[in-house]
Amino acid sequence: MKKFLIIAAAVAGLLVVPTAAWAKDKKGKQPQGIPGQVLPQHYQRQADDDSKDDDDRSAEEVHENKEKRRAKQDQHVEHVREKRDAVREQRREREAERDQAQEDRIEATRERRDAEREREAELRELKRRQEDERKGVSAERNRKRANQDARIAKKEAERDAKREHRDEKREAYDQQEEAKRERREDEIDAKREYRDERKEARREDHRAEEKRKIDREQANGGE
Repeated sequence: MKKFLIIAAAVAGLLVVPTAAWAKDKKGKQPQGIPGQVLPQHYQRQADDDSKDDDDRSAEEVHENKEKRRAKQDQHVEHVREKRDAVREQRREREAERDQAQEDRIEATRERRDAEREREAELRELKRRQEDERKGVSAERNRKRANQDARIAKKEAERDAKREHRDEKREAYDQQEEAKRERREDEIDAKREYRDERKEARREDHRAEEKRKIDREQANGGE
């Protein structure tokens, strides 16, 4: 009696296996049931889907389907490239607007300071005339004024030289940045061209293989 129960339990253990036995499949493999075992419905459906034979389609149909996927892939790649080009163009426009705003601020600051110095020069000249009217003309006073004018002229020349130097530095920097952008654009174009050539070479190999399959299928069908 005990032997009969042990055998019955063993048979029941073979036929009834918990779903956890194949639920921990991490590599996406289909469950392999024990002979005589009934798989759950969702596993049975997956097994039925994977059992579809691609050989039902002809080689010509397979080739046409692959060509459609290739065309769709090309459209996607072109869309991504256009989007990236648009982003770069927007970034360049923002940088150009920022640089122009900086130039406008510099120019406005220079004009304001030049206007202040002109007003100071007019006020200085007015005070000199008023002083001459009160005290009369003085050679010593004229000598001091000439020295003062020379110092002011020297400062003006130094200021103009610094402005020119700063302008040259900004212009050189802008030229370097523009050269970097052009090199970057050339690198992007070269990479895209290289990738397109490699992709097209691989596709030509695949098309040749597909063509050979079509020819073999037609030859076999013709026989």
